[in-house]
Amino acid sequence: MAIDLLDKAQIVEFGDTFTFRQSYTKYVDIPLADSYIHELLALKNIERDSPSLWARYARRINQLWRERFAEFSSARLLLVYWLYWWHSFARGYAFELEIFRDLDKSGVMFRAHDLTKRQERFSFGDLKVGDLLGDIKTSLYFVQLKNVTNHDFYIVRLFLGKHSYTVVVLLRMAVWPLFNGDTIVGDWDTLRKNLSLPVKIETKTVNFVALSFGEWKRRVKRWQGEDGNGYDNSNE
Repeated sequence: MAIDLLDKAQIVEFGDTFTFRQSYTKYVDIPLADSYIHELLALKNIERDSPSLWARYARRINQLWRERFAEFSSARLLLVYWLYWWHSFARGYAFELEIFRDLDKSGVMFRAHDLTKRQERFSFGDLKVGDLLGDIKTSLYFVQLKNVTNHDFYIVRLFLGKHSYTVVVLLRMAVWPLFNGDTIVGDWDTLRKNLSLPVKIETKTVNFVALSFGEWKRRVKRWQGEDGNGYDNSNE
């Protein structure tokens, strides 16, 4: 919430006024995002090696801030804003790439947006499985929003506790009949304790059927084999 409040905060540099969001786009996103993505794609082990890559770019961002803005009053808030969004960007695309590589290795047919193209990084969905549009999230924060984006499914990193994480998939209720099966009714804690079973979860904004990433992949492969749904990944 604090970072959102800073979105429209303004800074004046040599007579020019611009928002924190505009400054991030100009000084961080445009000059650094493409090169980061290309280096990320070259990593063989994303989970192990991406944190040091994020950090190296964060040090560059910190140095740029020191050179251009450190002398301005309240400019430290600008650095906090830049580093917050850089961490979100870098961590998010590292997780996306982990998911894409896993799906490809698992034999799930899908089509992903092209991370090397800035315009596609701003696309509404991250991937399609058959005609189903999906999004990849590093946490459950989005289910607390007043307006949850209208994707068919979400691949989400779920915190289990004590620095332990797993990956789950949230399917909209309208999509669940494609994959079939019984569900149990519960909440996020139910899901954490029963990853082997699909759990129907009702929120204030939308209802999901949630299941483990592995179980979802198994059901998708069966669905694609039966109905011929999906995409050829050979050129991705």
